[in-house]
Amino acid sequence: MKNGTHRLRFWGVRGSIPTADSDKYRIGGDTACVEVAPSNGAHIIFDGGTGVRGVGNYIGRQHESPYDVHLFLSHTHWDHIIGLPYFAPIHQPYANIFIYGPKRSGNSLEKTIRCLFMPPYFPMKLEDIEARLTFIELEPGRHNFGEGMTMHCTRHPHPNGAMSYRLEVGGFTVAYVTDIEHTKGRLVPAVLELCRDVDTLIHDSHFHQDDLPLHRSWGHSSWEECTSVAKKAGVKNLFLFHFSPNYSDFDVFDMELRARRVFPRTTAAYQGLTVEFPAS
Repeated sequence: MKNGTHRLRFWGVRGSIPTADSDKYRIGGDTACVEVAPSNGAHIIFDGGTGVRGVGNYIGRQHESPYDVHLFLSHTHWDHIIGLPYFAPIHQPYANIFIYGPKRSGNSLEKTIRCLFMPPYFPMKLEDIEARLTFIELEPGRHNFGEGMTMHCTRHPHPNGAMSYRLEVGGFTVAYVTDIEHTKGRLVPAVLELCRDVDTLIHDSHFHQDDLPLHRSWGHSSWEECTSVAKKAGVKNLFLFHFSPNYSDFDVFDMELRARRVFPRTTAAYQGLTVEFPAS
């Protein structure tokens, strides 16, 4: 957005599976998708859960000539990619969509996404997509991707693996850390370093602290680990994210209240939440 500010918008904040339960309307039911709209006008998206349908419609309406979208996937579990067939820009021949994800052994990123566009699961094949798609597999480290934008990434513990990201653009920094399980009593060192002094940290808060011990090895965190990372890394703003589909609005707001007692600049992300930061 070219108006002197950086905008952060949450299009989906749930984990595992979308939900439309009436006691979850305020937080929202779409799965993981966060848009970063820096002041240079670039389109940057983290994850392609069901929330990506909304941001796709929003971005698609803005353009009638060539433009780029940079989509960074933390990993390829269903709740983080299932919205991609409904992402409007894939149907625009003038859209250039760069899809990034962690490099791993076995299937390539392109082959994994291709499974979404395959009968009998979906009527279109990847070859039928009108947009230009480019798949980029990332190793941990620093990556430049145009217009003065840099993405740092590191691997973190999650079943089948996942990746944390740190975006730097125009003096603004945001870390996206979801589907992560810290070792009991010890935060992941590489993630702490990735989050060092960022303006904004978006961190997995899938479980309440009381529920977390019942779900060891599921690959998730609680609000306590979120606030611990924020404090130790010197983060300015913390957003709790990727909530269990079983948690009501009350449950999530309770986590937010408890987290604020430890780290006051904490917000429980909700679907539609938009935050603007001044560009330097």
